[in-house]
Amino acid sequence: GTARKVGDSSVYRIAGKSGTAQVVAIKQGEKYDREKLQERHRDHALFVGFAPANNPQIAVAVMVENGESGSGVAAPVVKQVMDAWLLDKETGQLKAEFAMPKPAEVSQR
Repeated sequence: GTARKVGDSSVYRIAGKSGTAQVVAIKQGEKYDREKLQERHRDHALFVGFAPANNPQIAVAVMVENGESGSGVAAPVVKQVMDAWLLDKETGQLKAEFAMPKPAEVSQR
C-alpha cells in the first residue's frame, strides 16, 4: 500500500509507505476475520512518509494501535501533521519557504 488517496488530495506530493503489523497469529489456512477478533487483537496500522516528495522538509511516522489499515487510518494522520507544518493556514498553499526554488535564468553572454 502507498495511501494514494491521501496524496491525491494534496497540493504537494507525499512519498510514503503504508502497512499493517499483525498482533496475534492466525493459524495456517485461516483467513483474517475482524469480526471474530477482539478489538485489542486487530492489526496495527502504519504509515511512514515525507513531503514534499521533490524537496523533503518533513518526515512523519504514525502507528495506530489496532487501526487495521495503514492507508485508511494512519496515512490521514500523517497528512494532517504534514499539512499543519507545510501549508499556510490562510491560503491552504505551500508556505513560501517550502516551495521548490525556480530554476536560475540562463545568461546570454
